[in-house]
Amino acid sequence: MKFRIKYHDQTQSTVFDGIKEDSSMNDLKKQLTKQFSSLKNFQFHLSLNGKGALDDEQTISQSGLVNGDTIYILNDNPDDHTIILPLVPWTDQPLTLDEVRDSQTYPASIYRLIEGSQPETDFDYLIIVLHALMLECGFQMDTENNYNIKSARKSSTFYVIRYRHKLCDEEHTRCSLALMRTDALVTIDGVVNAISQACGKLSVNIGDYLQMHKAGTTSTTALPYRELRTLSRIFKDNIANRLLCKLLEQSRQCSTATLVGLPNEIKLRLAKYLPIKSICMLQLTCRDIHHTLNDNLLWHDLCVRDFDKAAITATSNTIENCSNEKNWHKLYGIIYAQKQASLRYQTKSSPYFHTAFLPIAPPTHRVLFPDPTNAGPAAFHPFPPPIYRPIPSGIFRK
Repeated sequence: MKFRIKYHDQTQSTVFDGIKEDSSMNDLKKQLTKQFSSLKNFQFHLSLNGKGALDDEQTISQSGLVNGDTIYILNDNPDDHTIILPLVPWTDQPLTLDEVRDSQTYPASIYRLIEGSQPETDFDYLIIVLHALMLECGFQMDTENNYNIKSARKSSTFYVIRYRHKLCDEEHTRCSLALMRTDALVTIDGVVNAISQACGKLSVNIGDYLQMHKAGTTSTTALPYRELRTLSRIFKDNIANRLLCKLLEQSRQCSTATLVGLPNEIKLRLAKYLPIKSICMLQLTCRDIHHTLNDNLLWHDLCVRDFDKAAITATSNTIENCSNEKNWHKLYGIIYAQKQASLRYQTKSSPYFHTAFLPIAPPTHRVLFPDPTNAGPAAFHPFPPPIYRPIPSGIFRK
């Protein structure tokens, strides 16, 4: 069934594959929580008019809901100041911060970081973006949870985040980011822990990448970021890539010039320009590339690139999928197999591609006066080319 979900001034049209008229409202709430992860942070009820809450035990038909209705989300605790993220489906989110073009859609990592860290000031929001850029480059926190940076906060103006990289498994190959705020300026220092050597330094102005509101705070209804493409480029050039090269040098490995050493965002961007056969062959090279190219959002973009919307919609509706998150890799394989079968059928049924005519020799001009000494057996061609007959000279009078 399809409903329009409304919370405050946000409205999003969503299709629920596993919801039917006999499903309960509690089942619909569970599907909503899976579809929009920001709803996990608070208790809510559903309403038809934005005022009266619907009974969770009633079915959808008993509640008076029909396909296409607008459902309002009511917060049970109006005094709760938990940050509510935008109602954006995961399929519409970009892969990396470099691909963000508006203030409504961000990568899934940003939403998970805000949910786990609950930022309070503009400095906290900037730290979340910088940490997300480190995750995009393959870095991981020393703690078990990469999406909670509360433990790295030393004070309201100072953070120290310790990282390791997936290409450097040695215990001594670790690095840190020291981030300190002075008024509106944030100073970022990258340090390699094994040799206590500074590796990269950058200073950024908070106002250049955050849309400030009154009292120096940020809005809780929409994320305040801007110019993330510029921030991604300068941070990775001056901090992240330098740290990675230094860690690889300490572990006596090759630099990031190899394909495996490239950041995941570069691998995913390269894969978008490759044909599907090249992507499948590239996945067989090593485990790291196979894991990276199994990204579900990458295969979503490949489906949109290679197939029309009607084929994707028709195939996805016929597949029984219990979860809201579609397996785009599997969906691509099904559509591709159907397309190849259709091409084989057209080839077999067409009279111009009969097996008796194969292989077809390339067309050649027929010689009017062949040389008898070089005469050979003429090759059979089902559609002989037209004979070139030049007009003899003098046939037209001047």
